[in-house]
Amino acid sequence: MYIANNETAVSSKSILNYMPQGIRRYMYGVNLDGACEIHMRLGKPLCINYSDGRFYLNAKGNLTPIPNSTLKVTREHIDEAIEIATSSSVYSVRDQIKNGYITIAGGHRIGITGTAVIKEDKVSFIKDISGLNYRLAGEVIGAADEVVPMILKGGGIKNTLIISPPGAGKTTMLRDIVRQLSYKSYRVSVVDERSEIAALCEGRSAFDLGFSTDVLEGVDKAEGMLMVLRSMSPDVIVTDEIGKQSDIDAIERITNSGAAVIATIHGRNIDMIKRRDDLKRMLKFFDLIITLSKRKGIGTVEEALTEW
Repeated sequence: MYIANNETAVSSKSILNYMPQGIRRYMYGVNLDGACEIHMRLGKPLCINYSDGRFYLNAKGNLTPIPNSTLKVTREHIDEAIEIATSSSVYSVRDQIKNGYITIAGGHRIGITGTAVIKEDKVSFIKDISGLNYRLAGEVIGAADEVVPMILKGGGIKNTLIISPPGAGKTTMLRDIVRQLSYKSYRVSVVDERSEIAALCEGRSAFDLGFSTDVLEGVDKAEGMLMVLRSMSPDVIVTDEIGKQSDIDAIERITNSGAAVIATIHGRNIDMIKRRDDLKRMLKFFDLIITLSKRKGIGTVEEALTEW
């Protein structure tokens, strides 16, 4: 188990640069140590979710657990936040917005809600944005201390699937797995479709990913995994939030090639995965399944299975 610490707080302060001025000026004195999310909802109190509770910001810059007499989010706040996050060019991040998020420097992700614009039965954009959820990325050195020995037990790298509900720390743990394997001289290729694991900025990661890690960012996971398999000779390919049939097909090809895969998937336990016919087949490609929760804090390892 790990709980967000001061390392996370230091990087989280950078999120203030992406907040509208009308909110930012009240937040300079707010301690973001342990903060997971900052939630802006149109006409509602600004909410900060911590690992140990939910609090609201008032007009004095103080946090309170009661959403009364608190700072309300306005249309101007949301419009300014979007302007900042997109560097005044919504078009440049249009592909991200249609998927419901914008990734910003530091690996933080801004989730977006509003009215979906549908073209050819697919979401092409989100307009009339009414909600922004700043999900704070943090580097926790040692987050994977409990699981790396399991992954390496018996020699070599086990094909590993990490099952986790949202907000239970799977990406933070995955990032530390990459770091630890890389420093053990394994060749690691990270396929980072949503720019969350490495958070590249001008080709440099915001986090310590070790000295033998290559990152391919902004590409479809399935396509990206096969690209690095062909071009980077990896010992292990690491990616986040799999689930599509194309992801599963790519994992089958990779594991048959002799390279290892470490991936995450949303869920609460292995039984949820087994109930889905499209995912059940995937389980045979993995040697180790780790389930995370927040029961004893973010990053709680509920179980580690080698048979199921």
